[in-house]
Amino acid sequence: MNTNGINTYSDFNINGIDMSYGEMQKKALKKDFLQREGAIYYQKFESLKKNSKDLKNQAYIAFSIAGAAVLCQIIFKHFKKIKFSDIETIQSLARKMTEKYNLNDKGFRAVLADKNQSICPDIYGNPVKIPEKKSKSGAFYVLPANIAVAWKNSPLALFHEIGHAVSGCRKNGYNRQAFAHYLPYYSPLPVLSCFINTSDKVNKNKNEKKIYNALSFVKDNSYLVSGAMFLPLLAEEFNASRLAISFLGKNAPKLAAKSLLLLIPAFCSYLLNALACSNFVKLINTKSDNLYLQKSMYKQSKNYEKAMNFNNSAAPNIAVIDEFKNKVIKVDWDDKPDMFHGQVVKTIIQAGLPQAKIQEFDTDLNEKSIKNALDEIIKSNTKFDAVNLSKSSDIKISDLSALTGLKITQQSLLKDKKIIKEKFFASKAPQAPDIKDIVQNLETLASKGVKVYVSAGNKGKDYVNLYTLADNINVIGAANRYGVVKSSFSCDNSLVNRWVKGVFKIKKIRDSQGNAGFDINEDGKIDILTKDTTARIKIPQRYVYGTSFAAPYALVNDFRKNAVDN
Repeated sequence: MNTNGINTYSDFNINGIDMSYGEMQKKALKKDFLQREGAIYYQKFESLKKNSKDLKNQAYIAFSIAGAAVLCQIIFKHFKKIKFSDIETIQSLARKMTEKYNLNDKGFRAVLADKNQSICPDIYGNPVKIPEKKSKSGAFYVLPANIAVAWKNSPLALFHEIGHAVSGCRKNGYNRQAFAHYLPYYSPLPVLSCFINTSDKVNKNKNEKKIYNALSFVKDNSYLVSGAMFLPLLAEEFNASRLAISFLGKNAPKLAAKSLLLLIPAFCSYLLNALACSNFVKLINTKSDNLYLQKSMYKQSKNYEKAMNFNNSAAPNIAVIDEFKNKVIKVDWDDKPDMFHGQVVKTIIQAGLPQAKIQEFDTDLNEKSIKNALDEIIKSNTKFDAVNLSKSSDIKISDLSALTGLKITQQSLLKDKKIIKEKFFASKAPQAPDIKDIVQNLETLASKGVKVYVSAGNKGKDYVNLYTLADNINVIGAANRYGVVKSSFSCDNSLVNRWVKGVFKIKKIRDSQGNAGFDINEDGKIDILTKDTTARIKIPQRYVYGTSFAAPYALVNDFRKNAVDN
């Protein structure tokens, strides 16, 4: 074609595919979009990995602090039990210390008492009420009454309380000590900064970036603010201890050494409280940031699907081997089953591939029915593009080791799969013959070009689904509802070759005709009407989850991606 002397071409043939110029532009734009989104996603994923590592480290720190705090309390209680026969000497030294700092002039009194004895009935004619929580502690200083009290079974603590009185009897001493002692109660407040979502700074303008940087600073340093709230208290306690040790060092060196043994673990307890609270704030904020990153990545993946305009016209033939007779899935809040397991699997496939042709193969929980279903699929005249088996036969890895006589670990399952199969199939396990037939059938289907999807199992990292011993199949583990973190319930071993979203939030919605129902696969459409569920009050369960639902979700993703790529 020639337009004004310029040669243009309406069609091209690239790799055997006829493409118009507009289609070429779309392909180029798609490639550019993929690269840009991929870079952003990778950046977020690296941040998520770092946050996850930080969470683990902070958890170790938290346990260390807790252990150190327990140790300090044990040491403190041990030295608190030191017996003193010469109580009069302690009382004499206490009077000398109050005289040194001119505390008598201000109505101060230092008292050694028995644990349950009523003390200091009045000062200046006014009755003195000792707070209940104070009377339970080893020693205390009460403002504004200016009374320092220690029990006779731990008299050395009295000098520390007199140290508090030195600053408490000064001008504004009551306000300073009240501020120092009550400020730590507000130290968890910086945890509120976890509600600030500052994880996604992409595509922000200059003003937004300034706000983002300010919020990030608040969030990143909230643990320092939390720890700083303990500083006045630590300073107050340190000063009281310093005055006590300094006085005893000059007047009773032996008692100074014993007092040091008592006050060091006590002060360390305050310090550990500060560190613990600071670590708690950091842990919560890191956890929240981790969650924000997951949400952001999930949202980005959804936006990516929308922008890529995934072609839902793919119409594969899919065989679903599952239960379609006994309801086991709970949708509403009465804890009674409302849906068949296979019904939920089908809704996930239909949501992503509405044109797919799905054939049900109903099974019971036993291996024989699954084997029969696979036999039927293999002999069928229908050419199936995919088979979904969201069932499992789980065995503890240690039990599999005992059956086979092999040392099997999570990591060695894939490497030693061939010999594990041989040993297990030859073992005396009652289910071995049926498992062998199932595994061989799955391998037969895979060899014919059928995509086989098998759920990894829901019993955690110590278990393996015996069906996943088959070669050349897709073994799907469940990630969390954002599809970026492995779920704790999923089997996790080297046979699992894919991790996809396996947790779906159940929502109560209405359609355009006003019908109420529950959306269980997050596609915004009703999957079961409220009238078909069992509860009187139609409140949804929080989630439907399992590797059973991760497997069909992986199947959908693969066929949708293939539809776009082709």
